[in-house]
Amino acid sequence: MTDVYRCMVVRAEDVELARAIAVGISPVAGAGMWLGKHSPTGQEPATHYADSGYIGPEWEVLMPLQTWTRDENGDWVLADVYMGDPQALYDACVQYGVQVTQQQIADLFNNSDVTTQEPAEALARMGLQLVQAGEP
Repeated sequence: MTDVYRCMVVRAEDVELARAIAVGISPVAGAGMWLGKHSPTGQEPATHYADSGYIGPEWEVLMPLQTWTRDENGDWVLADVYMGDPQALYDACVQYGVQVTQQQIADLFNNSDVTTQEPAEALARMGLQLVQAGEP
């Protein structure tokens, strides 16, 4: 199996959990994830954090995945959902000593947007803009 591309957007209230899981299970690959700050206005406070790139097949089967298409009016429609494997992710967290509950993983999965879309497309679909750095 080969690596697959994913764009992963998590809520601001979930970003520390997502980072802890990623680093706890894969210290090198998980470091520095979810640094892109986004909000509906492009201003602070950030409401979401995004990351994208290739993930290994071991992550692919764990992560949720949503497939979006456009309808005849050009509106986004959720075409398919893979719920991921929250139990397997929880088991991996326990194995690697990541302090997390099954409910936290379920909430993270239910409130994250994970697609094969490019970040600009996924963020636009969600109505989010990159948070602009303030004046020094």
